[in-house]
Amino acid sequence: MESISLIIPIYATGTVSNLDIASYRRFLEEKAHASTVEVILAGDVVAAEHAHQAADPILIAAAGQGRIGALRAGMNAASRELLVVLDPRRSYPPDALVELIEGLRTSDADLAIAVPRRDPNRSWWHALARRCLGAVGQLTLGTSDVFSGLIAVRPTRLQAETTQRRTRGSRLVLDLLAGPCGAHLDVPVETRADDRLHVGPLRFDDLRQLKRLLDHRFGTFSRLVQFCLVGASGMVVDLTLYAFFQWLFARFWTMTSGPPASGFSWPLATAGALSILTALVWNFTLNRRLTFNDARGGSILRQFLTYALGNALGIAVSLSLRLFLPQNFGFFARHRLAAAVVGIIVATGISFSMSRWVVFIRRPAGDAPVGRATLPVETALQESAVVS
Repeated sequence: MESISLIIPIYATGTVSNLDIASYRRFLEEKAHASTVEVILAGDVVAAEHAHQAADPILIAAAGQGRIGALRAGMNAASRELLVVLDPRRSYPPDALVELIEGLRTSDADLAIAVPRRDPNRSWWHALARRCLGAVGQLTLGTSDVFSGLIAVRPTRLQAETTQRRTRGSRLVLDLLAGPCGAHLDVPVETRADDRLHVGPLRFDDLRQLKRLLDHRFGTFSRLVQFCLVGASGMVVDLTLYAFFQWLFARFWTMTSGPPASGFSWPLATAGALSILTALVWNFTLNRRLTFNDARGGSILRQFLTYALGNALGIAVSLSLRLFLPQNFGFFARHRLAAAVVGIIVATGISFSMSRWVVFIRRPAGDAPVGRATLPVETALQESAVVS
């Protein structure tokens, strides 16, 4: 028999008014065979201080810290062998908690996520759409229900990173999947007919959570995709400014260009240089803030100079391949655009490799590697207190 901590994050007034916490506690003690059950209400305790006196919950003040802050505050205060987090806005019956706990107990997973069991009364096209979305979520994010409001965790396998990362975002599942827990699984549970999915507004911090999870799951490939997207946006900036500067200089340029026979044009060269430099700064800024946002602690001047050097090397190799391949291979002599594509791919690989392993190499102090030994939440708090 294991002891259980039932953690209920409180976000606003009224979120626990219709939740019978005492019944959940009795059900866990009888059906889940828990030795003891402690109930923790974390978040806006003013909204819950007069509620559910019979359940005798532990109130943890975490108002103003957001949903993730309330979740972590409750997890840090928990002292039992299993942690169960219940979103009070979702209508999970007590049976769902028992099914989730049994699913975690019979597996070697560290995290169990409750997902709705298939409804046989649902029309086939709704069932197919839900199944397709679930398969995509499972493949990309690791779970078919990233908005689940019911999870169970083994606290002894939580990494110390859990208490050190910033409390950004509002998705509880994303926060745990992005590093603190190792193996995880989806557990189908029964949901009430009146259960409604609370997606809520998608904020910028939620996108940061999603990026952190994708980086954790796909590593370098995730960074490469982001790097290419940033490069595509930089190309748009480059071409747009190039056209704008040509128009501007055609109207206001007063300096004479080079000799007509040379084909050199100062306005054209200046427009190209300014547009390329602006695009370079654009790409560097986005890659530093987005693609490699965990390495912003280094010297920005050193990073920019090495980033520019890596891009210059990539451009030089790309131009060389555009000239070399058509001269030495018949296929590329007939298809010069193919040679340009090869040059772009190689240049992208060089620029990305330089950025990934030379330019942006520093990690923030709170970033724990994936293979770090796991620690209990209480031990993690003690260690972080000693360090501070």
